[in-house]
Amino acid sequence: MAIGVGGVAGVMCFIGITLLVHRRLFDARIRTTSSFGDIAILLLLYAQLTLGLATISVSLEHLDGHVMVTFMTWAQGILRLQPGVSALIADVPLIFKVHLALGMTVFLLFPFTRLVHVWSAPIWYLGRRGYQVVRTTRTRGALRAEWPR
Repeated sequence: MAIGVGGVAGVMCFIGITLLVHRRLFDARIRTTSSFGDIAILLLLYAQLTLGLATISVSLEHLDGHVMVTFMTWAQGILRLQPGVSALIADVPLIFKVHLALGMTVFLLFPFTRLVHVWSAPIWYLGRRGYQVVRTTRTRGALRAEWPR
């Protein structure tokens, strides 16, 4: 069930993030207001999602759930700062290790990007009228110099 539901959700996210990446890179107005960090974290999330979808085929080889329990135990050990917990995932396939490493890299980098707003939980935003307007204090010439076309 986790593979089926996760796969469907992953494909939907893949479609959505593809649209976001295309819009961020090829819409001149949005690219002008985008920083390097905005684009970098979006591309990292894109790579992370792609790796996550690629793990589905590997997960189909072991449907007993043993590897999932191993990952659960590893994650609990990481959160509890238990030494030596990395030995738990020493024998899992490489694609899982890369997926985990990139995921931890995203957590390391996101506080330095606009993605940090995920923690704000602005409930009032759901009932507001109109669109959010993003403005920058930098001049358009300086922004264009940062992102050549």
